[in-house]
Amino acid sequence: MSKSSTSNNDASINAELIETSGTGSYLFRAWTPNPASLQDGLDLIVALVKTEREDKIDDVVEQLSSRYANDAEALRLISGVLNENFRYDDGLKIAKQGLSVDPDNHFLHYNAARALWMCGLAQECSSYAMQAARLWPENSGTSVQYFVSCVQLVLGNFDEGWKQHKIFYTYPSVSNQLIRPDFPEWNGEPLTGCRFLYALHQGFGDQIQFLRFVEWLRQQGATVDVLVDPPLAGIAASMTGVRTVYTYPTVPNGPYEYWSYMMRIPEYMNLQISMLPVAMPYLTTTQERRKHWRTYFEATAPRTACANERRVGFVWKGSPNTNNDRFRSMQLEMLRPLFALPHIAWFSVQKGDGEEGRKSIADEFDVHILGPLIEDFTDTLAILETLDLLITVDTSAAHLAGAAGQPVWVLQPAYSEWRWLVDRTDSPWYPSMRLFRQRRLGEWDAVVEDVRAALQDWCNSDVSHRTDCRHGARHGNA
Repeated sequence: MSKSSTSNNDASINAELIETSGTGSYLFRAWTPNPASLQDGLDLIVALVKTEREDKIDDVVEQLSSRYANDAEALRLISGVLNENFRYDDGLKIAKQGLSVDPDNHFLHYNAARALWMCGLAQECSSYAMQAARLWPENSGTSVQYFVSCVQLVLGNFDEGWKQHKIFYTYPSVSNQLIRPDFPEWNGEPLTGCRFLYALHQGFGDQIQFLRFVEWLRQQGATVDVLVDPPLAGIAASMTGVRTVYTYPTVPNGPYEYWSYMMRIPEYMNLQISMLPVAMPYLTTTQERRKHWRTYFEATAPRTACANERRVGFVWKGSPNTNNDRFRSMQLEMLRPLFALPHIAWFSVQKGDGEEGRKSIADEFDVHILGPLIEDFTDTLAILETLDLLITVDTSAAHLAGAAGQPVWVLQPAYSEWRWLVDRTDSPWYPSMRLFRQRRLGEWDAVVEDVRAALQDWCNSDVSHRTDCRHGARHGNA
């Protein structure tokens, strides 16, 4: 029997015990003297993570890496479990150890690539990802090929990245949920005089980002209708290049010459970074909504001569259903150093998940809660057009502000979504955007401190106005 085989005896660690309070420490004590099997060790890692006893994991990893030092398959399983439980530094170490035993193990190359990606080391990740794709058995590496496309895109290699990105649509879990109209899908044919249905893709942020290409399609001679999720209908209708807006799940019958998913356009237009942003700004709100929110702001936080000269919105949390949301979202309390700055009135634009916990902040600082008053993205955009700045984690609000040309600062985790590229504090997709990146995954304190310093510089940029304001206050009180 291989050393990496699992045991079925009574001593093996049952995953159901993970939910028991204190299980992690108990299992560690039971396992350490006689590590019965690899599976027991893997279960123990999961148990220790879930019971927040991560201080013990280093010992477990050390023992496993020693016990299975020459077993590439075991090391592959160990590195995979470590990655799945967010221990990326350890996952990378074990994957590299496994590759020293079996340099052509495609799983180990992939595990190393995933760990490096999450640690924000996209350039180093690239070689492992490419090797994993090369070694992967034919017709069975869809997820790896898609991952490689994201690595290519984040490094700015748009030619290869966009060509490979289309493999996303072959995922069984994805393709079963996609719309597939009866008329032809566009594959780069001339568009002069064509009626074109431009169809939604993935989340709200993706749709907002890729609505920009409506203008490019129009310039090619197409008459463009768009299909988006219902909350985006109002802002999509604001675009001058859109004839009609349809909302999912309704799929219009046409007649149309072509249709396309939003994220297929870059491949056929040969999109390069130098061509961005393509159109800007390309979204706006209605005059009615704009007037409504300006009136609201003047009533609740009027711009006075000497106080709250700046209005800043903030969002600290995205949808928990999004991959890696545990790393892109943050706790509201982490923003406390920002709220303490003078001369700023703060407005929470947080909607849905994450609205909890706001009352204590609002009671302590000059913070106004807008989430319950927001009905759709038309409201959100009208709010952003009234604010001086939005500070947000990587959510649809960031895309919305950027698409409207509104100032937005985005707090980024160490890993980078492909769209934000690497080693940049700006975004070619959104000229009004500024990026603040983590140095190390999960550590927000330094990012918040960077934002705080930038806010202070920004608030002090109009020194003469503030000096006049202070003088006026003194004269008025004399």
